[in-house]
Amino acid sequence: MKNDTMHFRLCLMLAFQTVVAHSKSSEDLAEKTIELARRMNEFCNLNISKAFPCSTITFVDDKGAEPIDEAINRHIEDLRTKENTLLPEDRESLIRLYDRLQQRTARRMQWQFYATAKEDKIADLVLKLLDAEIEDTDAETPQ
Repeated sequence: MKNDTMHFRLCLMLAFQTVVAHSKSSEDLAEKTIELARRMNEFCNLNISKAFPCSTITFVDDKGAEPIDEAINRHIEDLRTKENTLLPEDRESLIRLYDRLQQRTARRMQWQFYATAKEDKIADLVLKLLDAEIEDTDAETPQ
């Protein structure tokens, strides 16, 4: 399910609870609920960046990523303006582009979590990932 659909569904559930709790009659419950959900969704879309600005999060600098980011941005601009782009044909360059795009995607998806998560939650997740690193490297090391 797409994030937009999930977000609207959540707004719909919250609107339903609100409308049922504040309505005297059962007339037009569906219409009132849908209208309130639409307004909630629009409000969130307009204000989420104000509540959780990307600038509040500082990422670790990715050494050597600047030329890759510049290439990605050129491809994005080509796709926007010309609706096509000429990707490199060599495997190494394609892997670098793909890997960096995966990193950028993950960061976009995580920025809200980073802005709102408590330190103990982040610490727990760091410990889990450290444990996973140990398990992965132990699995790779011949016994």
